[in-house]
Amino acid sequence: MKIAVSADCFASFTSGFPVRGMMLELIKLNPEIQFQLYYTLRPWPENLADFYDEINSQPNVEVRYFKDSRKVIALKRLLGLKYVEFDNDVACFLNPGNPEYIRGFHGPTICSLADLSTIKGISTNRHALFFKYWGRVTWEYILPTFSKIVTISDYTKRDVIEFFPKVKNKLITIHNGISTIWFDESCEASDGQLERLGVPRSYFIWWGFVSRRKNISNLIAAYKKARKSNPDLPKLLLVGAIADHMSEIKKELDDDIVNIPFQNDAVLKSLVKNSRGLIFPSWYEGFGLPVIEAFSQGVNVACSNITSLPEVAGGHAILFDPASIDEMADAIIRLSRHESKSQVLIDYARQFSYRRAAENYMRIIKEIAV
Repeated sequence: MKIAVSADCFASFTSGFPVRGMMLELIKLNPEIQFQLYYTLRPWPENLADFYDEINSQPNVEVRYFKDSRKVIALKRLLGLKYVEFDNDVACFLNPGNPEYIRGFHGPTICSLADLSTIKGISTNRHALFFKYWGRVTWEYILPTFSKIVTISDYTKRDVIEFFPKVKNKLITIHNGISTIWFDESCEASDGQLERLGVPRSYFIWWGFVSRRKNISNLIAAYKKARKSNPDLPKLLLVGAIADHMSEIKKELDDDIVNIPFQNDAVLKSLVKNSRGLIFPSWYEGFGLPVIEAFSQGVNVACSNITSLPEVAGGHAILFDPASIDEMADAIIRLSRHESKSQVLIDYARQFSYRRAAENYMRIIKEIAV
């Protein structure tokens, strides 16, 4: 069997982690299948060089490039024009990151949807307003053309049904997986690496990309409120870059609220493991990987009680209303006093693996393409 895969989605930052991991596992688990990975001609992110070397060098992988430039391909995708012709024996097309319509291909097709932030107007990307309306119109047309549509949570599945009820019977939920590194005891940062970062001795943690939807302004306000009545609270460590539209956050940083750049796997894992808990106050998530990553280290979590987060947390987190400073402050205090049930959390997190996600994708492929 030959499967064509749209591979540009591998380059995404946070949303790309589960896509990259699942796809590499899918390829390794099925050596009898030939995977054709299609890329636009552009440099790959340097920080992902090892991943691209590994996936592109698999014996059952053939790397192909779209003939046009990235901008031309993007325009043709936007307009639904033809920009690629697959081999006649391609049995299935898969885009594991986004809906992508391939004009002229009449075989089975699978796409994945992480969330509907773009068409719900939550995105902070450039030209967000245009894509809010254009995405709604185009998805109304292209989603019914897919054989199966994978959503990464039941929450996203319900969102899709609300906006596009015609595709209800095409939807299937496959939860994201997390890297095996989170369970690899040999993957740890050295004491020297952690000391050079200058992190506090006792801290709550948050990690990701600080954008508006992550609700960090309310987190800081709630943390300061909690600390007024509980001056011995752990400090707050924010790991990740701050978006330009959130630059005012930098004014809130002080001895108690510390921001450091995003870290490599070993360092991030050690920071999470050594923390007193994750506080995750997002306004909107299609999944919420940090919740499972924290659980994998036996670390308690306090998170928003909306969108996908209650589903992903599975009853193991302290939930709060992300719009309520008082409620979030109370959750932070409770988190500082919360007894950890480390093994329960770790066992729960083990369910969310790249391998399980890849096996579920393969079941769909066999159902529609064999």
